[in-house]
Amino acid sequence: MAVEGTRHPSAELYDRVELIPGKLDFASLKSTKLRDNTTATLSHGDEEEYTCMDGDLVYARFFADFGPLHLSRTVRFCRALESRLGLAKGPDGAPVAAKGKRVVLYCSDHPHKRANATTLLAIFLVVAGGLTPELAVTRVLNDGKLSPPFGFRDASSGVCTFFITLLDCARAMHKAIASSLWSYQVFSVDEYDHLDRLENGDINWIVPGKLVAFSGPQRERIMLDAESGAATLLARDYATVFHDIGVTCVIRFNEASTYDRKAFTHAGLRHIDMPFPDGSNPSDEILYKFIRVCERETGAVAVHCKAGLGRTGTAIAAFLMKNYRFAATEAIAWCRICRPGCIVGPQQHFLTVKQPQLHSLPSIFEVQPVANPSQPAQQQPRKNTMHSKLERLPRHQANTRVSFR
Repeated sequence: MAVEGTRHPSAELYDRVELIPGKLDFASLKSTKLRDNTTATLSHGDEEEYTCMDGDLVYARFFADFGPLHLSRTVRFCRALESRLGLAKGPDGAPVAAKGKRVVLYCSDHPHKRANATTLLAIFLVVAGGLTPELAVTRVLNDGKLSPPFGFRDASSGVCTFFITLLDCARAMHKAIASSLWSYQVFSVDEYDHLDRLENGDINWIVPGKLVAFSGPQRERIMLDAESGAATLLARDYATVFHDIGVTCVIRFNEASTYDRKAFTHAGLRHIDMPFPDGSNPSDEILYKFIRVCERETGAVAVHCKAGLGRTGTAIAAFLMKNYRFAATEAIAWCRICRPGCIVGPQQHFLTVKQPQLHSLPSIFEVQPVANPSQPAQQQPRKNTMHSKLERLPRHQANTRVSFR
């Protein structure tokens, strides 16, 4: 959590809403009351303690985008809040909230801060409390008494014509868990943070064990920090990393002149070129060839364009829509939570138009949905076996769950 202090009158807060009866509230504070939007004077009364969230709401923007926060930061927040609430088991073994002070989380009322704060809290209610996305969002917005926050825009600077909502983000997280695509309990924030660094490849799993996005290698290294010697990776460096994480095929959407594909093929990896212009949408031929290759590949597939954001995210989102039945907005939200900046401009509208067609095609997975996303479903592949990266990760001790209904 961000900051804890000594004294802050609760009268300064407004739009206060109860998220967990007797345990957790959320409220807003005028931005002028916070210095630098990161610190504040807080109150620790006998019954309540106040914590400012603004320090948790840091997003590294590309252009005019401002969220949602990436997967590692989201999971760290959720796990810290679980611990903060002091969950315990009752006499019957069922999880219950331990007695203690009511936690009051608040953020500045800047629209971007509020959007990221409400998204974090809705996701927390989904992954830790087992609420449906709709109920979680209803709870955060106080049964419709509060206005929805700003929608999230793409990583560009032009006029925005497409927004991802708070509900889209909550639904994306719920669907990822319910379809066994991703596990909150197993996810390693340390591994995410390591692979996410530019000097380690700028690599993010979108479908763990199956589809990973990364920025395209260049023929020469780019120095990132002269003092430490940190630099970007060459294709041969990526080949080593990919062997370690189970990648067997690399797909390139940008120009072949950026690097010699032999760096991958000589390392025993398949390499396929499917070029199409930067910022544009793939043709049906390229899109369905991509999906077909990913479905037939027994190992994981690493996908890149120039930055590994627009063309890469669009193709992976289409895979999610066909095989996991994500709605276009859910697929975009999930890709951006996993890899901020994914899918820009007309690519968002393209996926929306493609949704009926992609949903009409057969999925390669039989997905058994579950009512509570805290308990992952079982999925059986129809055509091939997906080698899950989750089996290779160190398992976290599952935090005790509490019902927030």
